[in-house]
Amino acid sequence: MKIPEYISKSPSDMVYCSAAINREYMVLMGDEHFYRFMGKTVGISMLDCVHPELRQEFQQACGSLEQGGSARILTAMRGMDEGYRQIDMTIRDCGHTVNGEPVWELTIYNLFIIEEKYLQASDDASRYRAFLSMYQDYLFNYDVEQDSFAVFRYMGIKSTVLMKCSLEELKESVTAMYPRKSFQEELEVFCRHLLSAQENFSCDLRGPMPRHPMLMSLFHIDGKVIYKHNNQRVVLGILRRMDQREEDASPYYATAEGKDSFTGLLNKRACAEYVAEALAAGGEPHYMAMIDIDNFKNINDTHGHMYGDQVIGQVASILNSTINGRGIVGRFGGDEFFLFTNWISSEIQLRAMLTSLRKQVQSTFENREKGCKVTLSIGVSRAPEDGRSYEELFKKADKCLYLAKYKGKNRFVIYEADKHGDLVEEEQSIRHTMDPLEKAEYLADVVADIGIRLSAEGAEPMEEILDQIRSAFELDGVRIHRAGRREPLYISGDYQPVPDMGSFIVENGMAGIMDHPHYLMASHITNLEGVNRELFETLRNSRIEGMVCFCYPDREGVNLYFFFETFNHRFRWSESDKNFLLTASRLMANIL
Repeated sequence: MKIPEYISKSPSDMVYCSAAINREYMVLMGDEHFYRFMGKTVGISMLDCVHPELRQEFQQACGSLEQGGSARILTAMRGMDEGYRQIDMTIRDCGHTVNGEPVWELTIYNLFIIEEKYLQASDDASRYRAFLSMYQDYLFNYDVEQDSFAVFRYMGIKSTVLMKCSLEELKESVTAMYPRKSFQEELEVFCRHLLSAQENFSCDLRGPMPRHPMLMSLFHIDGKVIYKHNNQRVVLGILRRMDQREEDASPYYATAEGKDSFTGLLNKRACAEYVAEALAAGGEPHYMAMIDIDNFKNINDTHGHMYGDQVIGQVASILNSTINGRGIVGRFGGDEFFLFTNWISSEIQLRAMLTSLRKQVQSTFENREKGCKVTLSIGVSRAPEDGRSYEELFKKADKCLYLAKYKGKNRFVIYEADKHGDLVEEEQSIRHTMDPLEKAEYLADVVADIGIRLSAEGAEPMEEILDQIRSAFELDGVRIHRAGRREPLYISGDYQPVPDMGSFIVENGMAGIMDHPHYLMASHITNLEGVNRELFETLRNSRIEGMVCFCYPDREGVNLYFFFETFNHRFRWSESDKNFLLTASRLMANIL
């Protein structure tokens, strides 16, 4: 069969993709590779994509299907560059629906690119099999044709490039740092092996530690030569340290303790440490995404908690398969998930991935027996543009998540500085317009996050936690006092001045005026005037107008007092708000 002239010879990175179309041939769902190939995510008609000379054959193949049947055709399909690619397409009618519409499911292979990708994958597989056959110390890779020398370190789930340079640059840097003749002779022997060895080799080398260039170490090197499909040489090897003075422990994210016990995903602390390390390394851009399952409480209430657990597990699995080694996936508790990407360099790639993720989750549960609607809301920030630390990126991604919920859920919002600003005022307006259930879910997530942080880190992040509580509950001030001490243990907010609690704390006097064994609440401090004039005056002198105070003993049995306050306006929160604050207080008391 002669290849038609309209088949494009230009390169394409699409090897395989899939999509689902309705009976009008409109695409209702595609995977990430399909959207990237098409260059858009909405308004795609397969009749526009298939070459006009082959369009009738495609329609006939679709129309001939009975439920459970399939058809396979060779066709030509146009991508975003307007060029047609030779396609091996399988069309199936599995009886599935998307958004209630019956669909045909398409499996698409780009024939011309498969051979090239196969050879590339074969080279990669040979390289990594050789790596994994050695001890997991420092690994090196020298591509002779490209004159590219790199040192890697596998640390659990992550392969980190610690050094990358030409062979000449390697010689210059080591010689400048360590000019002794014996060191240079060892280095010359190593470089000769890299350039001329035909099989395996071994040698010793004194040089700087890859992660600590000012520290000298003695390495024993075992090298191995492999050949790419074009017979070009690549030298792989292991740098095994002969002294163990500075042996690195496995990072937390690579340990069992760093995993969520239910899903096996990373927990919050592990995600934070991974992100911090990736950002410190610099170089490539990264995206951070915060993800919530929409209306998850309703799913639990309607279908039961066992089904809710199935939803959590299935969403975790879909997230893992979607990221597919291009970053990490975490679960922060409940229905809150986390993504951090590597090797996704453009917003086009990101949008294709997130669109595919949302539609795959929705379709997975739509076609199940219970017909449960499961959708995702996603907020995204980008490094380094939106921040150079975990905290900066998290704050913006988290605010975008709640903006996505506010706009109707089942969508993603990517942070844009000129559009979203610092999002602080916007987040407050979002919370004011939330219905009670949405607000309760939001505050429950905040309290759950506090519990996780306290359990993992103890009292160390207490000041950050008080700031988080102040923002989430729209408070002006938060204080923690211990009975017998005049000064507060922790404080957050612009108190002018900080209230002098005097006998109320030093002499444990607060316990005597509690209107409940554990709390005292005043929507306006005038309510306290008849209860305790001295307390009323103390609070009024500090501009405090609304207050709730909780009392719980610390681990030694000494009373702790948690004050949550507003300045110059009444305390106007619901009973559920009070219960969330009470829970947060107990969590904090348990670790103080």
